[in-house]
Amino acid sequence: MGVQEGAKTLINREETHGRTFPSHFEKIGLILSILLAVFIGQWMWNESGWLEWIMWAVTLCGLPIGILLLSEMLARITQKIHSKGGN
Repeated sequence: MGVQEGAKTLINREETHGRTFPSHFEKIGLILSILLAVFIGQWMWNESGWLEWIMWAVTLCGLPIGILLLSEMLARITQKIHSKGGN
């Protein structure tokens, strides 16, 4: 297949190559959200004064969901900025 023919997909759609995606920003966002959850968990268990069953529920359910939501928001912001940047 020559360069002028272009890359074809399974449904014969022509694809062009654009800019590389900045996946390292998504990875940094995930690591930062995990670190934030660790600091929140330390604060919660050491200084919050919450009831123990609430802390267990937040530790097992709330913080993982929070990490997922925060890292997904950061990834979507990165994707939106990347897609608006043009080629």
